Amino acid sequence: MEFFYGFDLGDAESAVSKLDKKEQAVPDIVPVQHAKSFITACAVTPDGRLLIGENACYAADAVRRSLRFKSRFLEESESIDELRSFASGVLQELYASGDLVRGEDVCFYVGCPAGWNRNDRELYRSLFERAGYPPVRIISESRAALVSACQSRHLQVGYDILSKPVLVVDIGSSTTDFAYIMGGREVEMQTAGEVKLGGGIMDELLLEEALVNSEKEEELRRVFRESEVWRTYCEFAARRLKEKYYSDIAYWKDHPCAESVLVRYDRPLHLRLRMDAETADHLVNKGAERLGGKSFKEVFMAALRDVRDHISGEQPELLFLTGGVSKLPWIREWCMDVFAESVVICGSEPEFSVARGACVERTDRRGAAGVPGGPGAAESVADDRADRGEAYRQPVPQRGGGTRPASARTGGHACFPEMALRGNQPPD
Repeated sequence: MEFFYGFDLGDAESAVSKLDKKEQAVPDIVPVQHAKSFITACAVTPDGRLLIGENACYAADAVRRSLRFKSRFLEESESIDELRSFASGVLQELYASGDLVRGEDVCFYVGCPAGWNRNDRELYRSLFERAGYPPVRIISESRAALVSACQSRHLQVGYDILSKPVLVVDIGSSTTDFAYIMGGREVEMQTAGEVKLGGGIMDELLLEEALVNSEKEEELRRVFRESEVWRTYCEFAARRLKEKYYSDIAYWKDHPCAESVLVRYDRPLHLRLRMDAETADHLVNKGAERLGGKSFKEVFMAALRDVRDHISGEQPELLFLTGGVSKLPWIREWCMDVFAESVVICGSEPEFSVARGACVERTDRRGAAGVPGGPGAAESVADDRADRGEAYRQPVPQRGGGTRPASARTGGHACFPEMALRGNQPPD
């Protein structure tokens, strides 16, 4: 292989890295639609055009829009088509920009949650095959993030940490994933492994608070019930405002952080979103129906304690935080409360850690930096055959067991049936 690509397809945002095996030791992040970290979203216009990223979020004429579909991969069959559409769109963007050239000897390393089993991973790999990708191998996101930390000049962790017990906490948009790594290998824990908790619940709570405070609450709720396009549009606006506030909490302490969203459905309606210290406190400490009446903090702390109680070996010397939500200051404090003996660190750019670590992890078959049994030596669903292109001929496992022959490689999106929506669509 001449080039290795790492693809972190996240539930909220995604990133792609590229490594020239002959020329580079550290991969570069490849922009997609001029953004190093781009929104995981896809939409289809009336004329059948596939849109991804921010273009999909703000498309005025979209007949279908989908966000946060990766978290539904193992639960809803529709999400497979949504994932394939998004993956296909990313591939076409890479070809169009010249960052990927047809005919080159390349391999893609795509991350997945540590808790996915071999059948889940093979089903996921086949999704990229059907989207027209070059050979793809599926690796653990947690392991990739740890490899990235070992390479970081800022963290100064070093590859010697691979011989010690490490707990990787990956906090994404919809789930929090825990992986206990000892001697460079993941050790199965008798827990759920993946907790249905992520930054997306904060977006939902922020949107709900805006609805409760609106004079047009009932009318807006009706619009959201009837139009998924408008609901996702407003939830995305809430997410952007939340990110804006957390990017500089000190500044927004003395300045208003708010946005008015114009909803045009039966008639124009204004929805005012607002972030301040009180709202921020509610996002993590207020009970939510989605969480069984518990708060974000309560569920996260309970998950940490559960993981600690189910570690059968040594307690981790290092707690490595990754995922976009890990930037929030109190996440580290909560982890230190439960794992007082561990060193807790977070990368300076957690949104890129999986993409960077993914394509580095397999460049040396003996493991990361030549460490036998290190992260690079982990198992692959497609085994070494993926690097030789043979993965395209493997049978594809189906939900509920059984297999079917792998389909021919196809591009396009081939999903999103045409839908007739009432009213105008979200504005540009």
